[in-house]
Amino acid sequence: MGSTGHHNHESSPVDLIGANLSFLGLAALLLGGIGYGLRNADATAATFAILLLAPLFGFLFNGLRFRSKNARLSGSVATLAAFASFLCSISLAMKVGAAHGAVSTKFFDWMTIGDLNVAAGFTVDKISALMILVVTGVGTLIHLFSIGYMSHDDRPSKYFAYLNLFLFNMLLLILGDNLLVMFVGWEGVGLCSYLLIGFWFSDSEKAAAGMKAFITNRIGDAGFLLGIFTLFFIFGTVNFAEINQRALDIGAESGWGGPMTLACLFLFIGATGKSAQIPLYVWLPDAMAGPTPVSALIHAATMVTAGVYMIVRLNPLFLAAPNALHVVAVVGAVTAVTAASIGLTQWDIKKVLAYSTVSQLGYMFLACGVGAFGAAMFHLMTHAFFKALMFLGSGSVIHAMNGEQDIRKMGGLKKALPITHGTFLLGWLAIIGMPPFAGFFSKDEILWLSFHSPLGHWGLWLLGVFGAALTAFYMTRLMALTFWGGSRVPNGVHPHESPPSMTVPLIVLGALSVVGGWIGVPHAIGHALHVPHFLEHWFQGAILGIPGLKPASTALEIALMGVSVSIAGLSSVAAFVFYVRRTELPGKVAAKFRGFYDLVHNKYFVDEFYFGKIIDPLVEASRNLWAYVDVSFIDRGTYAVADMVRGVGSVAKTVQNGNMQQYALYVVLGVAATIFLILR
Repeated sequence: MGSTGHHNHESSPVDLIGANLSFLGLAALLLGGIGYGLRNADATAATFAILLLAPLFGFLFNGLRFRSKNARLSGSVATLAAFASFLCSISLAMKVGAAHGAVSTKFFDWMTIGDLNVAAGFTVDKISALMILVVTGVGTLIHLFSIGYMSHDDRPSKYFAYLNLFLFNMLLLILGDNLLVMFVGWEGVGLCSYLLIGFWFSDSEKAAAGMKAFITNRIGDAGFLLGIFTLFFIFGTVNFAEINQRALDIGAESGWGGPMTLACLFLFIGATGKSAQIPLYVWLPDAMAGPTPVSALIHAATMVTAGVYMIVRLNPLFLAAPNALHVVAVVGAVTAVTAASIGLTQWDIKKVLAYSTVSQLGYMFLACGVGAFGAAMFHLMTHAFFKALMFLGSGSVIHAMNGEQDIRKMGGLKKALPITHGTFLLGWLAIIGMPPFAGFFSKDEILWLSFHSPLGHWGLWLLGVFGAALTAFYMTRLMALTFWGGSRVPNGVHPHESPPSMTVPLIVLGALSVVGGWIGVPHAIGHALHVPHFLEHWFQGAILGIPGLKPASTALEIALMGVSVSIAGLSSVAAFVFYVRRTELPGKVAAKFRGFYDLVHNKYFVDEFYFGKIIDPLVEASRNLWAYVDVSFIDRGTYAVADMVRGVGSVAKTVQNGNMQQYALYVVLGVAATIFLILR
């Protein structure tokens, strides 16, 4: 963005085309296979082809002209490519609804190695249909927002090329009918995340953030690979449908040492990396170094939900490993509370939203852990709406503030940014769970099922409610310090509303943040209003019900709902008093509890712990290995052997030096030696 002062960048050391050579190779193979498959294919295969290839075309178009500064042309092509994929997603989702099942296509056989046979096959069922609608729909709005946001940047074509390549890889991840195709997309979005986080790589801090995200995700990906290998050894296949069916046939494991439990734990390690859960969450807050629309697309609505989607896709397998599900639930609940507490003390507007994202992802994993996979997907959808809205809203604020991100230097922006404030307000009401906004319905369903599910526990519900109270407090704090109260805007800064290309996506996402949850009205309310839970009916046949779930008490459900909403409301009121009415109170509380405040403000010193106990010792051990093994032993040994060979060669070469007199001496000596031996 031009207003942030990022200008005159040189070409990236990792060239756009070269960095993605492997993916271009796969894309070329995919193109060839699609061309072959479409010779006699039906409209479904053609729709799949357009869905996948439209963003790939946008990547190639902008990638080949990545030095262009024409943001309007680059952004328009990229946005149209994303919109074409969105239209195809609608078409396929309608076919899934009409067929009450799934639609699939296979373009070619990808690899056959022994018993392993993997096809380039793609499937849209009721789970992936919702996912592609969210990814392409929200993605289109974020592409449109980016046209205005990146209009003054020096490399807009390169930015939009990366954005389209990310969308292509995300669709591979979602649509693949087996784990290996998913893994290609999984790695692809990781690479694109690295490129986009470090987009302004001339700033060393931003470059380091990109590397941190890349390396942290590689740790999780190692676990994901081990999970794939384990599943292949158990079932002899990597196809989702076959794995799920065989897991159902085998039934649930009772202990911790079962092979399916082990596979699920490995897969969950991969999910903690991609979806930023404890202990691998540390990369996501630093990822805010990238352009703000990147934060909205990758780190709120799409990539970070990949781990949740993977678990939901394999829901019969995870239900067969209840101990693994318990780990998922506990990690999700603890992450939700931990990240929310850190959000209380952050001053960077994007960092607050980043920790909010980590916390909300924790709720999705909590839902998965108690067997409420439908609720996890429901919250994934509503979170995509209101969190993308809030990230884009923060981008509009940053745009208006000439790149300023510290909320202590804002305040009173409500008048200068009426559209941004109005839409951000809708997102705030949604995320704190106020009815009838979208976040209320999905978060309430997670809290209720964490209490009511046989796989749940009242302790998990309590952690969820506490996290909701913290969420309401820090999000109200963010609203108050940014938009309400007196102005603290520095002299010389004149906030102004963003152009229509940025405000229109905010308005659309604001509307979705209101009505997006109405497709999942709780049963306790739906029975009284005669409104069905549409999403529950939609997922029938694709997501298994919670084992042993008994009929719910309507009174208990409404009571627990009232408790969570009341606590969130009171927490919001308290934050409003702290940061609008009694602005001296936060400083007094922080001073009174200085030790605890510093602990939370410094993010519990987790990064420092990782560096002090893991990273620095590994670096030091590597340095010692280099000094004492590589240099002192291997290098010296190699040099000694080389010197010996060189010495032997120096001696030997004197025999062949071209001196005729020396050769005559050798002949005389040879003749004399021969005569001596004969006469003996």
